[in-house]
Amino acid sequence: MMKSFYNFVVLLFFSLLIMSCEGFFLSDIDDCGVPDGDNSTCLDECGIPNGSGIEIGKCDCNGNILGCDGVCGSKKVFDICGVCDGIAEFDYNCGCDNLNQVKDCLGECGGSAVIDDCGVCNGDSTICKGCMIQGADNFSAIFTISDSASCYIDFSSIEPILNNNCIGCHGSSGGVNLESYSNTVNSFLVSKSDSSRSLLYQVISKQSGYYMPPSGSLSADEIRKIALWIQFGAKEIN
Repeated sequence: MMKSFYNFVVLLFFSLLIMSCEGFFLSDIDDCGVPDGDNSTCLDECGIPNGSGIEIGKCDCNGNILGCDGVCGSKKVFDICGVCDGIAEFDYNCGCDNLNQVKDCLGECGGSAVIDDCGVCNGDSTICKGCMIQGADNFSAIFTISDSASCYIDFSSIEPILNNNCIGCHGSSGGVNLESYSNTVNSFLVSKSDSSRSLLYQVISKQSGYYMPPSGSLSADEIRKIALWIQFGAKEIN
């Protein structure tokens, strides 16, 4: 009696199980394990269900990578906003209804404002860019982007050095006249933009047979200032 009851319970259980799974067994399971699926829920970068992604830079579509548009070798990829073949480069570009437009850094769709080299929206890269050569008249320690072409030294910064150390012997007399810009800048003393070939630099840096001034060497900063002035073109006024 008990055995017959047990067999009845087992038979009932399996009957209910088959009935509850009837819809499942009638459905085709895709490669991703989804009934009636289209193999789209587990595609890797190459479009392969349950694939392991790009291998050696290629996918199994004629040696090319499957584009985001589903076309083999199209080279189309999702931009940072998730748009296939989109033009957005930064997070702030996202959010435009027109997929052919992106937001600029001011939040305007289709706008042209960009973040400059100094990190300023719609800036002109001047806040952090400038002369970073110490000794130049326009040197600033706050610059983070070097712009050596903007560096300059006016003769007004060189003249006090010459007046205090040189024109006592090389003023209106003494053969070499350093009393003015026009007298100082000549082919004999200064080779513009090349301090190493300039006699003025050679004598103050003790790189020639003449050491000036004879009373004692100029300071390292003064020598560097004159050298830079020559390298920057030995200009009277920037």
